[in-house]
Amino acid sequence: MKPVIKKRGIILNSKDYKDNFKLLTILTIDGPMNVILKGANKMNSGTKKYTIIPIEVDFLVSQGKTLSTFTEGYIINNYTNLKNSYDKNMISLVMIEKILAFCEHVFNYELFYNFVKKMFELLDKYDFNETILNIFEIKLLYLLGIAPNLNNCNRCQKIKTDLMLSITLGGCCCKECSNLIHCELTEEETKIFKYLYLIKLEKIDDNFLSLIANTQIKFDNFIDKYYEKYIDFYSSAKKVLKKIS
Repeated sequence: MKPVIKKRGIILNSKDYKDNFKLLTILTIDGPMNVILKGANKMNSGTKKYTIIPIEVDFLVSQGKTLSTFTEGYIINNYTNLKNSYDKNMISLVMIEKILAFCEHVFNYELFYNFVKKMFELLDKYDFNETILNIFEIKLLYLLGIAPNLNNCNRCQKIKTDLMLSITLGGCCCKECSNLIHCELTEEETKIFKYLYLIKLEKIDDNFLSLIANTQIKFDNFIDKYYEKYIDFYSSAKKVLKKIS
């Protein structure tokens, strides 16, 4: 008899596998795993609900030689608001693209899982979609080990209050040094960026998101260029999102 194990995870991807099977990619506290879901392509299949991503589940898997089989599941969070909103769904696809690209490179899977779980909950609950995406992308930099230095000037190494973010420096530049270094973000924008980087997820609510959104500061270009330079990542999903926005 094949051993059966119980797990909790967030299903992030579903693709056809053989005849009526699906291959699910599930993020767990132990990292990502691929499992077979049988019968999901059949018209009235009871397992089809597990292919509409994202979805958090408790599930049982029967361990096989190469791939395990998803045998039973219980939905923890279906992220209904997210799935019923076109805009939220598009934002979630941008997030999922990055999660799948980097999930094997993070240094703490449990921390990463709880981070992803909380970000989907925020996207499902609140209407500030672009701000939530920015928070996700900024905080993900820490988990990937490529976060910019936000504490002092990367050129003169002095601790100052007039700091501005520079992609070239991979961190901040003071006003004095900015004559020699190009800074993509202003002093005010850098302070907001640092605020988003440091804010604890449990502190984020409707008032906080509204406050950030009302600044009308756009971080997308900076974030995209930073990912391109320091991890050589170009987001296809975000490119589509920009075209339809």
